[in-house]
Amino acid sequence: MVQILLIIQLNKEEIMLHINKFKFGLEEIRNLKSITKKKIDDINFNLIRFPFGKISKKETEILATIGPKSCSINSIYNISKFTNCFRINGSHNSIEWHIKISKRIKEICPESFILLDIPGLKPRTNNLKDIQIKKDQMVKFVFGKQDNEEGILLIETTKPLPKIKNRVQEFSVSDGLFKFQYIKNKNNFIQGISKNTFKLKPKKGLNIPNSFYDDTLQEKLYLEFIRKAKKVQFDGLGLSFIQNGEILKKIRKILKDKFLVSKIENLYGLNNASEISKNSDLIMIDRGDLLAEVGEANLYKAICEISTQAHHFKKPLIMATENLESMQKRLQPSKSEIIALEHSINLGSDIIMLSDETATSPLFMNTLEWLYNFLKQ
Repeated sequence: MVQILLIIQLNKEEIMLHINKFKFGLEEIRNLKSITKKKIDDINFNLIRFPFGKISKKETEILATIGPKSCSINSIYNISKFTNCFRINGSHNSIEWHIKISKRIKEICPESFILLDIPGLKPRTNNLKDIQIKKDQMVKFVFGKQDNEEGILLIETTKPLPKIKNRVQEFSVSDGLFKFQYIKNKNNFIQGISKNTFKLKPKKGLNIPNSFYDDTLQEKLYLEFIRKAKKVQFDGLGLSFIQNGEILKKIRKILKDKFLVSKIENLYGLNNASEISKNSDLIMIDRGDLLAEVGEANLYKAICEISTQAHHFKKPLIMATENLESMQKRLQPSKSEIIALEHSINLGSDIIMLSDETATSPLFMNTLEWLYNFLKQ
């Protein structure tokens, strides 16, 4: 993986044409106009210039998340035929499980790169079973024990809520999928009216736009997990909700021989994307949390801004979240997924990450093989 990263960085210098944050430039407009006059067979797609200048899919790697469906010896061996980049998610399973699986990966694929994605301060719902929530129902998410209130559904969270500086209109769970109209909040709770009828699955993330996490508490949490995970074999450390470069400098002093992968997932991280990129080894765009934090209207601009900063500092870029979500139940991706995947690559993504697609889906090998063939075409 070290060689891969070095090659990626060298290739970036050769293939980057220019960085234009949010718009195609005049050269792109001319190119697009000119190709419309040609037959499809006459078009050399390698010459079409996109904002960040990615020319070939063949340079893009796959990062496969290992989970309950893909952690067997046979599964890891089969996955290693298509990629040597593996991810294990510290938000799920025990430390003992991660020790066992990381050892298994290294034994099967000694040249593998293992990303240990460690949990940050993001609060999750603490329910063990599904909770039915109705539209217009009043719901209070609370950290710690609190007495029941008539007419209000109480849902405990696993961690303290982030601090809210500015008034918010709504907040959400499940990566922005289910939304609540904001009513009020204090240090240990936030209350709102559900805009949807849905079943709340266990351990779903809570996102509050315009909020920020306590850096001191986040640093403490990271260091505690790193100490617990000292027997886990990993090459890179995935850090959630990074908001500035200072915490990266402190972690680097402890883990001098590991790659630091920063996940920019909220507005404060986005505003400091330049500083974070400068102090990271790789950048990950987690589109799920980013969507929930910055909103639908700003998601694409946020992705382009993060991509811009990663390229400026020549840091490899990982595109994550629902890249091939539909293939958990289908043998072929949707047309929208194919187009979005191609666009992610043209934005300069060096690594495409598969999450539930390889961790929990019984069709994980089909998905992996499809993506491998797509990238190598």
